Amino acid sequence: MPDLITERDGDVLVVTLNRPEKRNALTFEMLTLAEAMLTSAADDASVRAVVLTGAGNRAFSAGMDLGVLFEHLSSRPNGEKIRRVQRQLQNLFTRLEELEKPTLAALEGACVGGGLELALACDLRVASSDARFGFPESKIGMLPDLGGTTRLARLVGPAIAKEWIFTGRQYPCVRALELGVVNELVVPGDALIRAKALAHEIAQAGPLAVAWSKRVIDRGLGMSLRDSLDLEQDAMTEILPSEDLKEGVLAFLEKRPAKFTGR
Repeated sequence: MPDLITERDGDVLVVTLNRPEKRNALTFEMLTLAEAMLTSAADDASVRAVVLTGAGNRAFSAGMDLGVLFEHLSSRPNGEKIRRVQRQLQNLFTRLEELEKPTLAALEGACVGGGLELALACDLRVASSDARFGFPESKIGMLPDLGGTTRLARLVGPAIAKEWIFTGRQYPCVRALELGVVNELVVPGDALIRAKALAHEIAQAGPLAVAWSKRVIDRGLGMSLRDSLDLEQDAMTEILPSEDLKEGVLAFLEKRPAKFTGR
């Protein structure tokens, strides 16, 4: 079986990290497959949402495979090679974050290190009540270098992010929910079920509206209020003349579900 499995559930693409015997630890090969998946999902108009999950119930992902990392370090890479590899991996996580379709992570068990970085690159996170979270990199002399320091600080604020990253502790799901790291908690075993249900609910909305909403929210965080409001205007200049908006209004008046096409 491949280390990354993709399957369709109607208009939702489900992507499974498939190394349960290694707690779904990430490898370079797995991330290469993920890059191809992102390209396919971006180009397929029939995909309205993407759900990431991990095989088994022990972990969403325990982060980068330390054996693979040690092998990489044993080759004594120079600074330029380190930057090149890191940039490639960071770009992959950013592509996931910037995918103009909603992305959800279904989290069971451990969601730590690079696994948490992957989850933070998604729009929404549904976790089981036995999930646990953290960045243990400091305990081996590293830091979360695939966007973890940046995305966690933007989500929970710098002081909390520093506590998580400096100490390397693991935190229970309740703390993650309090801080907004996850959107919803479910009973163990139900994270994927709930994430898919939420993805299907989102998929019923207008895809142009969802894509533009995601763009305005994400880009607006780094803008002034005025510039963010201008971006909302840009969104409406694209949406108001669209076939989707006409269909949405007509469906509302006719009291029927809308049939959006993304145009």
